[in-house]
Amino acid sequence: MQLKIMATRICRHTAVDSWQLFHSHLDEARRTKIENCLQKNQQQRMIVGDILLQYVLRHELHREENRRPSVLYSPLGKPSLRDWPDLAFNISHSGEWVAIVFASCEVGIDVEKQDSRIFKLEACILSPSEQREYRAISSREAFLCERWAMKESFVKLIGVGLGYPFAKVSFHEFSASEAVTFYEYKCYFCKTYLLETLSGNKPYHVAVCSETYNFPDELTILPFDNLIRWARGATKHG
Repeated sequence: MQLKIMATRICRHTAVDSWQLFHSHLDEARRTKIENCLQKNQQQRMIVGDILLQYVLRHELHREENRRPSVLYSPLGKPSLRDWPDLAFNISHSGEWVAIVFASCEVGIDVEKQDSRIFKLEACILSPSEQREYRAISSREAFLCERWAMKESFVKLIGVGLGYPFAKVSFHEFSASEAVTFYEYKCYFCKTYLLETLSGNKPYHVAVCSETYNFPDELTILPFDNLIRWARGATKHG
């Protein structure tokens, strides 16, 4: 199957009853884990990630209705679906955006907001060959942020944990938005996308890594109101 990539932008003015509606779709263990997160914005992103997972499974992939997905985690945090081992997925969120990818092979996704603070991480992000490329361009902030997203999506794909040294990973571009890397004698593909901010300033960079080259040209944007309406309808029919 072609990769299914979807993103939604959280509305800052979402009513309390909509968040309560989302809560009703979570099991007790997940609610407890989310509530243990001290930052409200992070709680909201985690909730939306869970609802987006359910939405894509039911509405887009037509998996069994009225069945809350059971997510398993590896010791290093890589998620998988207990009831649908044929499907791999990954979720990422940053700022106002939450994104998810589904595939029939191993995948990883990362969303990063472009920010000048990324400069202090240059040595941690770039391999020696990438540093040479970096020094030859003018759009360094965008390049660094995009590479950060690419490296994180790759590390999430292979499931080695985010402590893996990004500078050991080197991407080789074959188009403006596509690249490959190699790990343990295997080739992995990466495609990048851009998401706009509400203020229209610096964008968010989305990177998706996959074992196969089967990316859509564009990711799908799901309006947040549509996600709320779906959750409300799923509650009525659940």
